[in-house]
Order: sequence, then structure tokens, then C-alpha cells
Amino acid sequence: QHDDDEDVDWSLVGAFRALVSDRLTRSIEADPSLDGQTRLEVGRTHIMDVIRSHVDELVRAGEAVWTESYQSAMAKAIFDSLFGLGRLQRLVDDPLVENIDVYGHDVVFADYGGGDFRRMPPVASSDAELIADIQFLASRDGERGRPFSSAHPLLNMSLPGGERLAAVHPPISPRPKIVIRKHRLVDITLDTLVENNTLTQEMADFLTAAVRARKSIVVSGHAGAGKTTLLRALCNVLDPHEPIATIENERELHLDRMPGRHFIVTPLEYRPGQGERGADGRSPGEVTLEELLVHSLRLNTQRIVVGEVRGGEIGAMFQAMQSGAGSLSTLHADSPHNAIERMATLAQLTMSATDTYAYQQIGQHIDFVVQLSNHVDGQRTLRRYVTDIAELVPGESARPLAAPIFRATRGQNHAVPVGQPQPMTLEDLEAVGFDADWISHGARG
Repeated sequence: QHDDDEDVDWSLVGAFRALVSDRLTRSIEADPSLDGQTRLEVGRTHIMDVIRSHVDELVRAGEAVWTESYQSAMAKAIFDSLFGLGRLQRLVDDPLVENIDVYGHDVVFADYGGGDFRRMPPVASSDAELIADIQFLASRDGERGRPFSSAHPLLNMSLPGGERLAAVHPPISPRPKIVIRKHRLVDITLDTLVENNTLTQEMADFLTAAVRARKSIVVSGHAGAGKTTLLRALCNVLDPHEPIATIENERELHLDRMPGRHFIVTPLEYRPGQGERGADGRSPGEVTLEELLVHSLRLNTQRIVVGEVRGGEIGAMFQAMQSGAGSLSTLHADSPHNAIERMATLAQLTMSATDTYAYQQIGQHIDFVVQLSNHVDGQRTLRRYVTDIAELVPGESARPLAAPIFRATRGQNHAVPVGQPQPMTLEDLEAVGFDADWISHGARG
């Protein structure tokens, strides 16, 4: 008889998952309308049927029978393996875990924030099993499925719970590498971020006006600084009935999952395609970010949000901002000035643009850079805060300058007014209700 607290037999879980997956596939083929919650319930039914059959076999063979508690533990493990993340699921379910870092099946760390990394038990019995689990996870999502193999060694995808997974397959890395990034704050507002001391009320009022005045904003920061969280909060400033399109490599904004916040959302996701690349350099079935953006403009979209800009997204971001609707994006950079240089570099690398053209696009179509940090005096902290809000203004030649409106000096964990927007920008902000008196006094003082 099993100890109720004993870990389940994961090799048996793998076998049961394959059996249940086959049965579920047949159920879906028999009734293609099965989706969402109904598919999960059918899956649970198949799981219990498989477990009961196995227990019956144990009884007939005169072997130790599973306890009810162990059967429940097995059912959960099979469900997590089929619909969730298997042995990683318990870490994803832990509300205190921010990120999960896996190198091989047995080097597993959970990031509890602020540099608190804790070693965790293995998440597979071998590297081969771990790769097989990730391949199953990547391929099970129908037409959204993505390849993961030595021929396709780089995997980026969103997970059912909204988390983002990045993985590397050998031989690019000696062992399989996986990072799962969680989003603890999905339905978030600027008011909540003020309460969390991420920014001041004055900064929240300024950003609210900037969004409503249809200014294009880039949220910049290190990994884990809270860029996506702030981007969601900026989106929640919008009128609930304003049609929005989100364009991402992997869905992680999830504006469509916020009941009452946004009623007309079109979440669009890049599709990498499968098979050998053709003469045009594209794989069959590939849908690019630029194609998604062009199509989004035909869907009565009034506001375009381009998720994290890491490479080829820069072209889609420029096009979105050229629409004049007030686009929002995020970028990995450590200062407003560095954000300008990084965007220019990405444009040159991925668009074959000249530096002059890149700087012109940035200067003409991006209004503000909002800089986030999760470091104080060089040390990573649990707290995330806005260190800068800078307006992009004309500089020498084509290169724009990041003129500070709010800035936190070294050692401070909040920014204060240090400058004023350009007169025309200020007029646009005042037209949507922004009170510029306090920023004038703050900048002079």
C-alpha cells in the first residue's frame, strides 16, 4: 500500500498520459466541438477511467492497491502532465514563485524575487524525458504548436496559464535549458502601481494623459523589472470599448482575459511555420509580425500594442506607431538613452536600415520612454519602480534626445519632476485633462 505522502511514479504517469492522450484524441475526432472546459472535463473522465482500470488489474493480480489519496495524486499528476506542465506545475502554481530556471532535469531553481533563488527537486528522470515533456507541451496546442528538436533548437511560447516559456535544445546548449516567466499581476492599474510604490501619483496622472492623448510610449527596463505589468496598466487607461490589437511573438499581455477592462480585443500571435524554408526564406505556414500588423489595421483597430521588442518586432513597432493611434511597446534597455540606441541597432540589424533612417523613425513616431528598474544602488530588490519618464525630442542630425520629465537620482527609489514636455506636447496633454501646474512648479523647484 502506498504512502499517501509519497511522490507519484512519474514513469507510470508518462505511460498513462500517452494512453489518455490517445483516448482524448479519439473523443475530439468523434466530436470536434469539444474545446475549452469541456475538453478538460472529458480528459478528467479518461484519466479516472485509466486509473480505475489499473487499480482493478492490481486487485486481480493480488498486488498492493492504491489508496484513494494516492489515486487522487496520480490523477492530478496525469492531468498536469497532459494539460499543464507536469512536474513543473507545482512551481508554477506557487504564488510566491516569480520565475523558474531549469538546466537539465536535475538543476532546478525557483526565483522568489529579490535574488532569492532556491534549489528544487528534479523535474524529470533524465534529460531525454525532460526534452520529451517539452516537445509534448510545445506540440499539443494544435495549429499553435511549435517544433522543439535539434533541428529547431530554440523555443518560445506562451503557456495555458499565461506564463512565458523559453527553451534551448541540445546541441545549442549541452543540456536542455528552460526558463518559465510568470506574470503575477495580470489585471493591474496605475492606481495599484501607485499603491505598490512603483510610481508616484503625479507620474500616473502624466502617463494617463499621455495614453489618452494617443502618445506612443515605449516601456524600457531589465528582465524582471515589470515592463509587461506596467504595459498592462497603461492599456487599462484606455476606454473599455476602444478596439485594441495586441501583436506578440508569444502571447503574454492577455488583455482579453480581463473582464470589464477591454471589450474589443484582438490578440494576434506570430506563427513560426513548419518544415524547410523556401526561396523567400520563410517556412510553410509562417505568419510574420508585419503581416499581423497590416491585417490588424483592417480589423477596425484603433490602438495597437506590440509586445516585447527583441528583434524583428521593431519593424512592426515602427509601423504601428506610424498609424498615429498611440502605440505601446516594451524594450529591454537600461536607460531612455540606451533605449534609443537599442531600437536603432535592432532596426539596422533586422530591417537593414541605415542609422539615419532608424533615428528618424524613432524621433518621428515615439513620444515617451518610461524606464523601470528592480535595482537600487546596483542591487536587485523585490521592489520595481519607475526611474525615468523621458520625452524624445529632436537632437543633432537625425538622432533624437531623451529629455527627462521625471527622474530618480542615484540612491532614490522614486522619480521627481525635473523638466517639462515640449509646448505642443503639453497642449495635447492638457487637452485630455492633464493639470500641468504641479509639473511646472516641480521642474522649477
